Amino acid sequence: MAYDNLIIRARSITKSYGSEKVLSDFNLDVWNGAIVGILGVSGSGKTTALRLIAGFEKPDTGIIEMRNEIISSDEIYLPPEERNVGMVFQDYALFPHLDVKSNIAFGLSKDQIKSGRLDEVINMCNLNNYSAKLPQELSGGQQQRVALARALAPNPEVILLDEPFTSLDAHMARDLRDEVMSLLRETETTAIIVTHDQEEALSVCDVVSVLENGSVIQSATPQEIYLNPVSQTVANSVGDPNILKGFSVNGMVETSLGTFVSAYDGALDVSIRPECIELNLNTEGNYVVKECTFYGHDQVISFQNSKGEVFRARSLPNTIYEAGDKINIEISEVTTFPSKF
Repeated sequence: MAYDNLIIRARSITKSYGSEKVLSDFNLDVWNGAIVGILGVSGSGKTTALRLIAGFEKPDTGIIEMRNEIISSDEIYLPPEERNVGMVFQDYALFPHLDVKSNIAFGLSKDQIKSGRLDEVINMCNLNNYSAKLPQELSGGQQQRVALARALAPNPEVILLDEPFTSLDAHMARDLRDEVMSLLRETETTAIIVTHDQEEALSVCDVVSVLENGSVIQSATPQEIYLNPVSQTVANSVGDPNILKGFSVNGMVETSLGTFVSAYDGALDVSIRPECIELNLNTEGNYVVKECTFYGHDQVISFQNSKGEVFRARSLPNTIYEAGDKINIEISEVTTFPSKF
């Protein structure tokens, strides 16, 4: 997907709290109209990055630009209210004493309210039936919708969403996520979403930036991140691959599951995703099924080789595998990385 201009540009950002360095050489590009996901485990610096972009905190070093104008540097610091950025907090941060309509109106001027913007946003977010209710009278999903409406109301250039669906049950989170993303697409709103949920990042984002120890280690489309991760950390962050050790000579690496082409020589980590392993029942097979976990839409089969090493394959549910079945395997794709050890 092509975008016409750069909205947010962060370069060489660092941030520490006392002796704990949270962000280290953090870099990010956010293009107009894109939904960008910042993916990382707890403590990787995701929320801190959002807070720095929003202006709630100031980086120790580095520059943040918005539409090619510096909004944060050693010399310049634009406060949140002057950045035209909307924020949806993980805990929603709604005012408990204000009804839905008043919560949404909080960031609007009198002129904006008179122009009909408040009613427009309430209608756009399907909150007409709840406008007179207090936050505590709403479900978690409804509260999240109010928080989004409040952030969208002033027409910000960028919406920041901090783990927006974490507190909801899986079914509600999925439905609300689809609704929110459709709304962002329809309004052509640029958004940054912080998440530790790989499915969420891959399914809703145009670009995924994987964060590790305070630095972005890969930023690319979901497909590129999944199919061509630059490291074992990235591979693990967007799936549950089999990681094998191997040693490559002249572009060929030998592993417990076979010999494969490699772009590197020397000690390697070889990543093989479960769905890239095809199983075939064979009474003379070289591998033995250890366990099968059935999910309905697919199944995960654990199998082992003659050394007792266990691997995982993912397949459609039309073939039944039972513990003790002998199988052969075919592997369609592998990814290799220079080993850290």
